[in-house]
Amino acid sequence: MREFAIPETHSKVMGEVKLDYAFQLHALYDPPRVSHTPKGDFRYQDIASGEVRGERLNASVYPDSGGQYDTVRADRTRDVDAHFILKADNGEWIYVEHVGYRRPDGYYRAIAYVDADTKGAYDWLNNTTFVVTATESPDQRSVIFYYYIAN
Repeated sequence: MREFAIPETHSKVMGEVKLDYAFQLHALYDPPRVSHTPKGDFRYQDIASGEVRGERLNASVYPDSGGQYDTVRADRTRDVDAHFILKADNGEWIYVEHVGYRRPDGYYRAIAYVDADTKGAYDWLNNTTFVVTATESPDQRSVIFYYYIAN
């Protein structure tokens, strides 16, 4: 059997990755609904409202435009898939999805995907990679997501 080897990555190929703070999204959710599946507990929460604030983006989270879909593993880590529709202050619509995980100790990491109008003021979001962290209220109905641009 061939041994698995991790190839060396040269910084000239990939470059150094730095994270720059971009904005925060404060989401308010309805209470979670839970069902039990062979993969673990499935949790769904509707998005009730929210807002985005940052130097380059200010928006409202459109109510009932998505939610958070979690699968809770046996170790209580949650696989997270969250969806939002934003309405920017200038009236443009923006779709945001982030996938990642949340450990029982509160450690949260995700990668965000964003779709914005290619002819609008927020086209820069389409080709930007975001790393997301979060803090969550004890009842899990208020979450503040922090978005960082990976350069």
